Amino acid sequence: MTGPARAGAGPGPEPRAPARALLRPGALVSRRWGRALLGALGAGGAVLVLELLARGGAVDDDALPPATSVLARAAGMAVDDGFLGHLGTTVSAWLGGLALAVALAVPAGLLLGSLPWLDRAGLAVVELARPVPSVALIPLAILVFAEPVRVERSLVCYAALWPILLNTLYGLRDVDPVAKETLRAFGFGAPAVLVRVSLPSAGPFVLTGVRIAASVGLIVAVSAELRAGGDSGLGVYLLQTQSGGGRPDLMVAGAVWAGALGTAANAVLVGAGRLAFPHSARAAAGRGG
Repeated sequence: MTGPARAGAGPGPEPRAPARALLRPGALVSRRWGRALLGALGAGGAVLVLELLARGGAVDDDALPPATSVLARAAGMAVDDGFLGHLGTTVSAWLGGLALAVALAVPAGLLLGSLPWLDRAGLAVVELARPVPSVALIPLAILVFAEPVRVERSLVCYAALWPILLNTLYGLRDVDPVAKETLRAFGFGAPAVLVRVSLPSAGPFVLTGVRIAASVGLIVAVSAELRAGGDSGLGVYLLQTQSGGGRPDLMVAGAVWAGALGTAANAVLVGAGRLAFPHSARAAAGRGG
């Protein structure tokens, strides 16, 4: 009976499970490269469409230069000291405001998420302040902070604060209560439960909030420079390209650099998430995310 039983078990699911386990890493890598290829094809297609619109006369060259001309200008800016100075000012204020938002929002989210009564008390304040546009606070920021860079950094911090704070709260609410109760049953206190269970579980949510905040912060940084002015910055550079008759090729090329900054920041944060939280990254890849 042993022989037939083993023979009958051959076509069963057990032998196929190791095969799926062995193919899974390769499948994930293939899927990742497939997404990258599709993204490259999409970007190339958009460049081709814009090029054809400009070259075919459907759009005035003075309003929208050909895509190849814009990309050539953007590449030349990489060795332009004047432009790099503007870019460095924006990056400094953007990253400074984002770092300050992380330093404020994560501890605040941990505090609110750990104390339900404080969460309920502070929710009204959060919901009242969150919808206020950062650009609407430019006049107040100018009155409070004299230096343009500090104005910009404060507005970036305000805009980036809310995505990080809310995602931290959502992450803490998603923590498995059984894991926390198990740790408490072994005599661990609230700080140990927070460090050993809550933080690792909420980490992917926090990182997602930082990714959203990075994009929002860059938009606010350039918008603040466009509205508040100053001596340097990407927004100031875009304003300068509109003066003296206007240089739409330089203006669009500057916007391309802003998009490249946002794309690079998102790629860095995605890579950091895969290194710090590999299980969450594999789960997202398995869902096709």
